[in-house]
Amino acid sequence: MRTRVMRTLARYNRYVTNPAVRFATARVPGYANVIHTGRRSGRRFRTPVGTTWHGDELHVAVNYGDHSDWVRNVLKSGAFELEHRGTRMRMTEPYLTAIDGRTTLVATVAR
Repeated sequence: MRTRVMRTLARYNRYVTNPAVRFATARVPGYANVIHTGRRSGRRFRTPVGTTWHGDELHVAVNYGDHSDWVRNVLKSGAFELEHRGTRMRMTEPYLTAIDGRTTLVATVAR
C-alpha cells in the first residue's frame, strides 16, 4: 500500500508540482535541479531536488526510491548537470548509499 501511495505522489509531482517549482529550485539555497538524459528516450529532463553539500560532495535524498527515473538515468550515465543558485555545474561519480537510514545519491563536482 505504501509503495502505491508513494508512486502516485511521485507521478503527481512529476506532472504538476515539478513544473511549477523548477524555476525557483535552481535559485533557492538547499534546492537544485538535476539535469539528466533519459535512458531510452535520449531526452533531457530537469528534476527539482533538495540538496546538502559536504565540501565538494553533493548529497540528494532519494525520497521516492532508487527506482525513480531520474535516479536510474543519473546512475546509468555516470554524470549529470546541476543547476544550483544560478550556476550550472557538472557532477560525476554518482552512487547510492544509506545515510541515517535514508537512501541518498552522492556525487562530486567535476574538476
